[in-house]
Amino acid sequence: MLNIIRESFDLTNKYIILATPLILFSLISSLYLAFSLHGNIVSMAIAVILFFLMLGAFLSGWFYMILKCIKYPDTEEPNQVIKEFTEGVGEYFLPVLGMLIKTFFVAVILFIISYIAGMKLIGDTGISSTEISAALTSVESLKTFLLSLSNEQLIKINAWNILLFLTMSFTYFLIMFYSPAMFFKEKNPIKSFWIAIKDLFSRHFFKNLLLFIFIFIVYSIISILMTIFGENVFAHFILTLLNFYFFVFAVVLVYNYYYANFVKIGSNIDTRI
Repeated sequence: MLNIIRESFDLTNKYIILATPLILFSLISSLYLAFSLHGNIVSMAIAVILFFLMLGAFLSGWFYMILKCIKYPDTEEPNQVIKEFTEGVGEYFLPVLGMLIKTFFVAVILFIISYIAGMKLIGDTGISSTEISAALTSVESLKTFLLSLSNEQLIKINAWNILLFLTMSFTYFLIMFYSPAMFFKEKNPIKSFWIAIKDLFSRHFFKNLLLFIFIFIVYSIISILMTIFGENVFAHFILTLLNFYFFVFAVVLVYNYYYANFVKIGSNIDTRI
């Protein structure tokens, strides 16, 4: 594990050009959503569909770049990997769209199951959506709202928060190998999902879990630091760059880990499904 982490750091530093498409997409998509999510339901629906297509194009090209970095780590011109972006879009655009749709439905199913379990085990908090919306209008209104809650309601809210956190974490863990399985083994989004699940719960399960925990803990630390130093412009800028860097590193790490443990066997490539 430590060797793979070290290799992934070296790959991230060597192929730091990987951060460029990520930063550009984050900037462009943020501006697009800020100016597009207005108007009637039809216009908002069109904006969401276009964003979905933009996301599919970005991920197909970006993941393909990472694939090339993992397969050919010794190239002498690492910045040339940016040229692989368009080829990745052409080859993986439709499979990635299928992957996004599949991921959405899996997440919805898991959250429905979680909601049903929560209603039976925790129960309703007795708080309406109108009250929550009103409480979120300002910090003072939120403080007033929290002070008005009973101990029983606070306990239930904390329990719901824990349940939501566990559901989100399990969802992220479940799809951790989805895109590597698609790019390394099988383009079909349905087949690649089951390949990813099979590999996730294989004999390497505890190593897979350790990988997820490592990424989760480091990302949580960066998020907490960004919250603490959010008002400091310089610190926020440095932490934002660190956040982008770590995101690239995390994806490279997952792909490199998957390639080493589930794709490359000695000097051969495992193409079994």
